[in-house]
Amino acid sequence: MSGPTSKATATGRLTAPVLMLLLAGLALVLGLLVYLADRRASGAMLLPRAAALGTGPLFAAAGTWLPSFIHPFAFSLLSAAALPRRDGPAYGAVVAWWAVDLAFELGQLPQFSTPIAQALQASLGSHEPAQALSRFLLYGRFDPADVMALTAGAMAAAGVLRQLYRWENRYEP
Repeated sequence: MSGPTSKATATGRLTAPVLMLLLAGLALVLGLLVYLADRRASGAMLLPRAAALGTGPLFAAAGTWLPSFIHPFAFSLLSAAALPRRDGPAYGAVVAWWAVDLAFELGQLPQFSTPIAQALQASLGSHEPAQALSRFLLYGRFDPADVMALTAGAMAAAGVLRQLYRWENRYEP
């Protein structure tokens, strides 16, 4: 069965997927700013060390949990925008990213981090992705506040998807 269609593209209005991309992009820029301003230059694998702003804590206490909120929020919206339109919001994307983030957070617990890191080293050797993931698991710190933040980010993404679905269907003929 075909999902809802909108006359948004024909009339020049923003479509729900475009709004999802915009919201996700804004969230990712905010997350990048947290890493540039509040985190150590070596704290993010994909950022060059020279990119740190050195401004000191711009986000204060929120800088500790904001990336955990942003990741499932933004990637849920990006995934939902990429999926074919259906008869309802793409909550599966939200659940998938929540589960991924939760698995990485739980993977930092000592009872999981060491066996997983050892298995990565045994199976993938010294390849950089395996090394980076091992370092993340072994030197990261499980934080219940991150679990709450990633759950809140997933719930916020689900709320956005629900609202955008309702908004998108207002334009039905």
